[in-house]
This record gives sequence, C-alpha cells and structure tokens, in this order.
Amino acid sequence: MAGLGRVPVRRGPRRAAADAAADSGAAGSATPGSAGPATPGSAGSAGSPGPDGRPAPAGPRQRIPRRLRLARSGAGAGPPEQEPRRAGPAGPGSAAAGAAQGSTARRAEQHVPVSLRVASAWSWRLLIIGTAVYVLAMIVGRVRIVVIPVIAGLLIAALIHPIAHRFQRMGVPRLGAAFAALLIFLLLVVGAGVAVGFNAANEIPAVADQVSEGVDQVRDYLTDGPFHLSQGQIDNLVDDIRSSLTSNRGRVVSGVLSTASVAAEVLTSILVALFSTFFFLYDGERIWSWIVTRFPSGAEDRVRGAGREAWLTLTGYIRGTVFVAAVDAVGITIGLVAVGAPLVAPLALLTFFGGFIPIVGATVAGIAAVLVALVSNGVPDALIILGVVIAVQQVEGHLLQPLVMRRAVRLHPLAIVIALSAGGVLAGIPGAIAAVPFVAVVNRVATYLASAGKDPQPADG
Repeated sequence: MAGLGRVPVRRGPRRAAADAAADSGAAGSATPGSAGPATPGSAGSAGSPGPDGRPAPAGPRQRIPRRLRLARSGAGAGPPEQEPRRAGPAGPGSAAAGAAQGSTARRAEQHVPVSLRVASAWSWRLLIIGTAVYVLAMIVGRVRIVVIPVIAGLLIAALIHPIAHRFQRMGVPRLGAAFAALLIFLLLVVGAGVAVGFNAANEIPAVADQVSEGVDQVRDYLTDGPFHLSQGQIDNLVDDIRSSLTSNRGRVVSGVLSTASVAAEVLTSILVALFSTFFFLYDGERIWSWIVTRFPSGAEDRVRGAGREAWLTLTGYIRGTVFVAAVDAVGITIGLVAVGAPLVAPLALLTFFGGFIPIVGATVAGIAAVLVALVSNGVPDALIILGVVIAVQQVEGHLLQPLVMRRAVRLHPLAIVIALSAGGVLAGIPGAIAAVPFVAVVNRVATYLASAGKDPQPADG
C-alpha cells in the first residue's frame, strides 16, 4: 500500500456539500479581487491543500477588521477616486494663487470697454513709432551734410540711369557708361548755368535802373498820393533805414561769414552727390544685393521685391517731375518773351527748379516772374504774366499731374503738404525736395509688403 501511494478517499454527498459551504464562507470573508497574500490562520487559507494533498481542515473563522478589508479592496481594485481638495490659503507662487490672480485680471479686463482697450493699444504703438521717427529725424538732421547729398545722388542716378543703360546696350563697358551718363548730365547743368549767368549779367544793369525808377515812382506816390507825406518825412525814413543798417554792421559781417561757410558746405555736398551718383550708376545692383543679403534668408524675396517697387516709384517720380517742370518753364518763358520782360533765362531756370518742390515751388517762381514784370514793364504786363502763371498751374494741376505723376505718386495733397513742411524744417530746401519722393517710396513699399502678406483671394467659380 505504501508503494502504491495514497488512495483518495471518496466523499459522500453530505461531506462534499459541507466542504463547498466552508469554501464559499472563506471566499466570502475576503473581498473579490484582493491581490494581497493570505495570512496563515485567516479564513482565506481554509480549504488549502495540506502536506498530504488533502484539504486542510477549516479552522475557526477569524473576523477581519473593516479598515483592513477596505485596504485590501483598494489594493486590488485600483486607487479610489480622490475627492477634490478644498482650496486653502494659497501661498505666493502657488498654482492656486496664479489661477486666482488670472481670473481676477480677466474679470477686471472684461470691465474695461473694448473701445478703450483698442485706443490704448493703438496709443502705445503710435508712441513707439513716433519716438523712433523723431530719433531718426534728429540723426538725419545731425548728418544732413552727408544724407542730403546721397539722396540727391540717388535722385540724379534715377534720372540718368536710362542714358547709362543705353550706352551699355551699345557695347560700352559699365564703367564707361556710368562716366558718359554723368558727363552728359554735368554738361547740361553747367551749360544752363552759364547761359543764365550771361543773361543775368547783360540785363541786371537795366533792371537796376528800372528798380530805381520804381523807387522814385513810389516816393512820388507817397508825397502826391492819399498819404500826403512830406519830403522831410521821407528823408527821415531813408535815414532811419541807413542808420539801422550801420548799427547792424556786425550782423551783416557775420551773415557774410556764415554765407561763406554755407558755400563750403554746398561745395562739399556737390562733390558727395557726384560721387554717389557715379557709384549708384556703376555698382548700384551689387550694392543692393549686398543690402538684401543682410536680411534673413526667408525675407530676401520680399525685400528684393520691395526694393524693386521703391526703384520704380523713384524713377517714375523724378522723370515725371522733370517733364512737368520743363512744361512750366516753357510756359513762363513764352509769357515773359511775349511781354518783353527782362531776365527771361533766370526766371525760366527758377521755374524749372521750383517744379521739384510740389505746390510751393511753382507758386514762388510765378510770384517772382510777376514782380519782375511789374517793376520792368508796369501793371498791365504784370497782370498778363499773372494770367500766364495761373493758366500754367491749372494745366499742371488738372492735366499733367493726373496723367504723368499719379501713377508714380499716390499721395493725398495733405500728405504732400505735411511732407514738404517736415522736410523744410529738417533740411531746408533740399529737405523739401527730397521729402515727397521719400514719402512716396515709403507708401509704395508699405503697400507692397501689406499685399504680399495676405493670401490671394479665391476666384469666383
């Protein structure tokens, strides 16, 4: 029997039912899903096989505390859902404090009107832009002896660039083409200056005699006219003028010295402008390519496109201005020759250069022509010149400006006046000349960049 092993004992139905009841009782004492190991002597160890393979007899059932059962059930069923913690007093820097502050700021922001928020956002941005523009204007004012000639050289290069390009098409090297274009420009300017100088030298003595005759006529009008001034009062007035000039002799001398310094600055500016013009003609493309490469690689295309738009605007402005100024000069010249007024060439040249200052330049040149006609020929001829000036300005404003200049300069008249005023305050007459093309270029570039940043509109299908 020992060699054959232990023979399993057959159980009767009652004993099997009792064992099943014991097993179910032990299982009921432990919560289903408990994963912890059964301790010896606990109800969970009842029915476990003994050393001989037979189920061990169930011992006395032990009572498991409720806290231990809850702990075992929590270990088997996973972490129970945590109850939300009540927010206590949050310390500085805690997440609760940040959330509370964020909600408070959000509520405070909601109480501010939308219009006030928009106005404040625009205000600080405009303040920053205005400060930057002011600082830039101050820098330009400090170094205007360099900035103004460079701008003048750029304008001259935009004007005579087609001549250099024509020479290059004819097979002339780029260096020779730049020299030839600049030489032609200098010959034209110097020739016009010499012609005006000879004309002025020949006619100024006659004009001086006419001015003295005009002064005598004014004196006779003061004595015989409605004012009825005596000769002694007129002589006292003349003596007062002479004494004031004598007492202010020091100021006159300082004015002459300042004029000499201004002449030196003008000569330096002319040389800088000529050098700038030559290098813009000869090496302008490579200079612009070097500037473009200073920008990030992703912005090079937009910068290159903005530069192309700026160059087109600048060339269109300067060529249109030259054409309009030439038409004004020709019209004034015809009127002066018709009435036989003196100083025709100087007045024509003054009208031409006045055309580079929109609105103001043509008006000043017209007034000068009317005064010369009044002094030299009398009131009827002055009225004729006044009519010619008004007619020329009407043709310029209603025909030439819309047809020639509107494509290059899309600026409101108020913007032009403001630009002229600012340029005149910062740099005098050169600043007034350069102000309008500068504002036109800025406007064109800003429009190009704004349109380039927008997605194209889908076509209507």
